[in-house]
Amino acid sequence: MWQKFSMKPIVLGVILPAAALVILGLVVAAYPALPAWDVAFLLSLHRYATPTLTQWIAILTNLGTVWGVLPATVGLMAVAFWHRRWWQGSYLALTMLGCIVLNPLAKQLWHRLRPALWDGIPPYAGFSFPSGHATYSMAFVLALVLLAADNPKRPWIVALGSLFVGFIGFSRVYLGVHFPSDILGGWLLATAWAVGLYQLMFRLWPGLLRSSESEQSSESG
Repeated sequence: MWQKFSMKPIVLGVILPAAALVILGLVVAAYPALPAWDVAFLLSLHRYATPTLTQWIAILTNLGTVWGVLPATVGLMAVAFWHRRWWQGSYLALTMLGCIVLNPLAKQLWHRLRPALWDGIPPYAGFSFPSGHATYSMAFVLALVLLAADNPKRPWIVALGSLFVGFIGFSRVYLGVHFPSDILGGWLLATAWAVGLYQLMFRLWPGLLRSSESEQSSESG
């Protein structure tokens, strides 16, 4: 779990996703071509919608928040603290709490209105970019993947987590409550935050502690 600090994960996992999020937000806000593509994609997908499928997806989409990610986060935190894995449980908690703070701030920054392309879309308050469901589901899965760095079951976590994140993103677009670029923005936000926090807690901070301990040992010697 504790490894030497490296700038490569910071660049690939934090700086690039954060930069891509900002660029995507600017493009969405400034250029009509991308929103037009978003609208065309939503309308094309809606042609395959059925009342039964819509009813089920409207239920299952909540797995990305109150019915899935939230109880799973609380449960895994409890397990981590029970086994005295304070740092791991704290990381998971801070990852999700950070997303709860950052996502609404990003929505207020970009002020993108939600799509309203057909009747029957469930009423959702708030702005559209980036998607909260996409942010929370990606952050949750990515946190588990990062914490499972030395776990032999990590490939399964990656595979099942990818399916989960993909479904949540698809469900938001299918229901017409988010544009595809909203989903991408949520994934980018979650990636930058989860990876950045992980690097801080499990790479940079332990390295600073070890350096401090080495200096104290040298002085005392």
